[in-house]
Amino acid sequence: MKNINKILIALIVALYIFTACEDLPPDTYLPQVYVETYLIVDKPIENVKLMFTQALTDTFRYENSFIRDADVLIHYNNKTLKLVCDASGIDGYYYPDKSIKVLPETEYRLEVKLKSGSIIKAKTFTPRRFKWTVPPTPTLQYPKDTLKLSDSPDTLKIAWERVPNTIYYFIRIACMDTLLYGKYLTPPTKDSNRRVYKPYANTESPSYNRTQIWGFVPLNEAPVVWTFFKWYGKQKISVLAPDFNFLKWSLQYFQMGQYDPLLGNIEGEGIGIFGSASEIDFDSFLYFPKK
Repeated sequence: MKNINKILIALIVALYIFTACEDLPPDTYLPQVYVETYLIVDKPIENVKLMFTQALTDTFRYENSFIRDADVLIHYNNKTLKLVCDASGIDGYYYPDKSIKVLPETEYRLEVKLKSGSIIKAKTFTPRRFKWTVPPTPTLQYPKDTLKLSDSPDTLKIAWERVPNTIYYFIRIACMDTLLYGKYLTPPTKDSNRRVYKPYANTESPSYNRTQIWGFVPLNEAPVVWTFFKWYGKQKISVLAPDFNFLKWSLQYFQMGQYDPLLGNIEGEGIGIFGSASEIDFDSFLYFPKK
């Protein structure tokens, strides 16, 4: 019995020594600085997002990711603008003077100085302005008006000026009010809004309730498919001519579903995108079908 006790004690001591000498499993995840910024020609400089990435093993808290104490600078045409952080941090950094708008065909350089001493840089060259050549129509009625279209029974053609060095254009259709419908009629009514019926719609999809839908086209004209509209009522139809940085990032975001650092343009200890685009838009109204 004594021998058995001695053996057990020896095993316990050996186990303790082995456990004490073994290093604890390290947390190998190192947060990275994530930058997401798009400059839109003729718009103020705003929504410059600066965040820390978070480990998948931790509880994700969106508000904890924002970096609120960095020095964020925008350089262009021998000028330097120092941005300020939104009070909540959620809307990122912006330049307070809203009269300062993003210029076309201009190089903008982003410089971020973190409290750790790290510096992040990136640059973009903004596209030129452009105009509609065949704008959307101010009022539409789905599905009745499809019978009046001469080129196709289910599409509406739009076109715009070509923008040099633009490979793909983005088309965005956004419903501006998913609740009210009659408010925008003449005279106004109390009618509420409703969705455009699509028998194939996946109501379980995360994108089902998004108010915007995006498309990509390699030409300076496109058919707007009627079923692109998600709700009736007030719509904003936009076309964006992105710089190459914005294009690469967007195609990655919408098509690949994963991050490829080669498709970003951030220099230094960070990842993400600093891009730009020129944009045109048009307000239309999609009416309920007449009974």
